[in-house]
Amino acid sequence: MQNFQFEFEPLVEGAPILVCKLPKPIIKEVNVWERECRKIKDHPLGYLKGHENAGYGLGTDHNSYQCGVPPRLIEESYWLAYTMRLCNSIFGENHRRFCLRKYDGHFDGYDIWANFAYKGNKNPIHNHFGLVSGVIYQKNHNHPTHFPDYNTKYEGTNGTMIVFPSNTPHYVEPQESRKERITFAFNIIRRNDS
Repeated sequence: MQNFQFEFEPLVEGAPILVCKLPKPIIKEVNVWERECRKIKDHPLGYLKGHENAGYGLGTDHNSYQCGVPPRLIEESYWLAYTMRLCNSIFGENHRRFCLRKYDGHFDGYDIWANFAYKGNKNPIHNHFGLVSGVIYQKNHNHPTHFPDYNTKYEGTNGTMIVFPSNTPHYVEPQESRKERITFAFNIIRRNDS
């Protein structure tokens, strides 16, 4: 196997938040995710596939729309292998110990979703379920994700991904730009020993 070096660094010293520069082929995959999730959002029945969680609700107090990334895109992706091997690199455990949280028989499929936000939208303080969670920045316009426990924030450079312990509180302040903001969030769990 080719010796792959992950490009990641701590956001700030002492905080368990890593910033990863995604390889170009994975950025191309994420571009496809955006296009397919936009089709879901714009469909007359798109509300039926809304990914309801702490960041998605009525009014501008949340993201305008969230939906799961279609499972076939995740299963065919190199992003999934990249992320599991990244967990292996972080924890020193076999990559097979980690998996994307899955919802068999549910329209969400996997616990990875697109966030579409517009002027005035925000994401209230929350944390996630699992071992490791993350955010992929697709179209962010320097609208930061804040981590109050570490008194830091990440500006969200397009084409990057952050990963952090799932129980880490974070939030996004109301968006001032009229430009569409698109991110993808996900949750990784550790498999039970069998």
